Amino acid sequence: MALLGLAAGATLPWIIARLPDRAPDPDETFRTPYRTLAAAPRLGWLLGGATAALWAALATGTVTSVALLAYLFVAWVGVALSYIDICEHRLPDWLNYSAFVGAATLLAVAAVVDGTWGPYGRAWLAAAAMTAGYAVLALLRPGELGLGDVKLAASLGLILGWIGWGHVILGAFAGFLLGGLFSIGLLVSGRATRRSHIPFGPFMLAGALVAAAWGAPLLAAYLGD
Repeated sequence: MALLGLAAGATLPWIIARLPDRAPDPDETFRTPYRTLAAAPRLGWLLGGATAALWAALATGTVTSVALLAYLFVAWVGVALSYIDICEHRLPDWLNYSAFVGAATLLAVAAVVDGTWGPYGRAWLAAAAMTAGYAVLALLRPGELGLGDVKLAASLGLILGWIGWGHVILGAFAGFLLGGLFSIGLLVSGRATRRSHIPFGPFMLAGALVAAAWGAPLLAAYLGD
């Protein structure tokens, strides 16, 4: 699985280079073209290695059969999203929508193949709940969360809702926890101030990974099962 992830991740610079650029927002002075981002040295190895690690971790989780393809797909797209968010503090719609449509389609196929329509319905409810929750937070704290984060929440809600509501809560909590710890580290080291903004997409994805790959034992330990 790691080798497959390495090969899949190596294609991401090619995909990033072909994303359509758009004009900067009124409060922005410049947007780095996607072709420039994709031309970073050794980027294929970097994104390939990240995808390999994620796919290997997901393969050890509780999700199996056709449904696992949805998690691998979101992780693959998520590596590209994380790279762009770290560089530019934005999550492109083309990638966000691709992650959502891909996850919804692959989980629908899994529901047909395995006859698991209950989890599929719960996945859509979780997607709606996470999207609504992040939308409220984005309205309350517009400088810290953006619409890209809200759209990403829909994809993460789908894949975590397929497993269970406990994983949805754990994934969201882990994302905020990891983002908070990273922010504290920046503050303590003097590399940021309280007004600094961090890219939150990578932490949302990391929290979802924690829940998808290791959520079962973590929840069991927390609940004392």
